[in-house]
Amino acid sequence: MANYKAQAINLKSYNLGESDKIMVMYSREHGLIRCVAKGVKKSSSSLGGRMQLIVANNLLLAKGRNLDIVCQAEVIESFSSIRNDMTKLIYSFYCAELINNFGLENDTNSKIIYDLSFEALKNISIFSSLEEILWTVIRFKLRLMEAVGYAIELNQCVRCNDIEHNYSSYHFFCPESGGVICGKCEEKANKTLEIDKRHISIFKDAQIYDFPEDNSNFDKTLLYSCFNILKEYVSAKSDKKLKTPEMIETLCC
Repeated sequence: MANYKAQAINLKSYNLGESDKIMVMYSREHGLIRCVAKGVKKSSSSLGGRMQLIVANNLLLAKGRNLDIVCQAEVIESFSSIRNDMTKLIYSFYCAELINNFGLENDTNSKIIYDLSFEALKNISIFSSLEEILWTVIRFKLRLMEAVGYAIELNQCVRCNDIEHNYSSYHFFCPESGGVICGKCEEKANKTLEIDKRHISIFKDAQIYDFPEDNSNFDKTLLYSCFNILKEYVSAKSDKKLKTPEMIETLCC
């Protein structure tokens, strides 16, 4: 049975029998991995806390017939403060759900997506304010969608390619088409969301900066509005209904 190594973040788990779990992870080397952590539910298991969700590990895995098997795990980062804060935990679960939905096995972009994911979870664990956490998740969503081929269009109408307006002239965003649209095209679109130059400025900054130098308009209401616009966009591109946005609406708004 061939063994291989991977750096991976735990995204999701399922119970398997009395003592095992099926783990869904995203690895830097191989993209999505589905594997079995044998005996992990036993109190004596050496894997124990290493198989908690939102933990990054160095792994040794064995190739299996259907699912690979976790042989060893060494914690790289536990993101421990996330588990002590419900808001941080839910936004982290949201990021994990996005990775699980858009990540692929043997993903050609695995290094980019892993690094984006690790950075986002690390920042969520470090930051203290909701504004900082929202910024982190907005930035992560934009960059993840770009990495999987769904970059949003902010510079011209995504439907007619009108480039006569500057970005302050756009007032609508079309989740289905994936970008800003002009007033003429808005009349023909199935679903649009209101947007203004403040939203577009946040999106543009998030595509470039780790954290904006000028955050004078960095308020919770605007950031949550940006989060919701991207939530609709992500939902339009996802094959599965996302569960965590409902938790965010219930507990974090």
